[in-house]
Amino acid sequence: MRLIRSILLILLATAVASPVAALDNVLFLHHSTGRNLIDEGGMRGTIAQLNQGRGVPVQFWDHDYNAIGLRNPAGNYTGVSYGIPGDNTDPDGLHALWTTANSARTQILQNHQVIAFKSCYPASDVGSDAELAQYKAWYLAMRDVFDEHPDKIFVVISQPPRHRLNTDRDDAARARAFAVWLGSADFLAGHHNVRFFDLFDRLAKPNDGSATANMLRWEYERSHSSDDSHPNAAANLAVGPVFAAFLIEVAGSVTPNTDSSWGEVKAAWR
Repeated sequence: MRLIRSILLILLATAVASPVAALDNVLFLHHSTGRNLIDEGGMRGTIAQLNQGRGVPVQFWDHDYNAIGLRNPAGNYTGVSYGIPGDNTDPDGLHALWTTANSARTQILQNHQVIAFKSCYPASDVGSDAELAQYKAWYLAMRDVFDEHPDKIFVVISQPPRHRLNTDRDDAARARAFAVWLGSADFLAGHHNVRFFDLFDRLAKPNDGSATANMLRWEYERSHSSDDSHPNAAANLAVGPVFAAFLIEVAGSVTPNTDSSWGEVKAAWR
């Protein structure tokens, strides 16, 4: 196993002209679903445990709604807000954040090395093929900006699915199509500092042709009688440690992404 890992490391190191050193400062930009993922999913505890095996521990920061702002690696609120434009993390808001000159983008790029971000479940309200195409266009424009910052790693996270009482089959299918596209070679290949974490697939019922396909799984609903799309504590406990470990591995990458290593897990073995 050690020999295989060594070979993988050598291959990855020679595949890219400019290796990236291990990084130690991670930001997760989110709203309420992300907050629940961190707190109910025990992400900080997982990160603390995984940090024990690192020479330089990962410092995990997260930013909520503007009024809540930034939490430091200890999980304490700092009283600092980056002032995300429009307090909007839907696809159009993320597009504005990354493709326009604004103080939030400047501060994030100055202060953090690995930048993970997600939209919340309203982004799964994909009402038409034209809207799906617009989502893709926005993310391609964002990717152009990421290419201009090869010293950073950008973690693109697919949006959570909608509760079955707050969507329909067509919207849910397009929501999955968007998540699948974000994790595809069409979006990732050749863009060495972009990673992908598929939150949608972990929370959604499979695309199995059923009436609730691609919607929030029954066992992950906070309520079976109301349409609240926030995943429940069981969902966060299932996903939080996995996402935390993913961020640790991304921060420990010794090379950027390569054309041959696109997909969800792209960080090299350490």
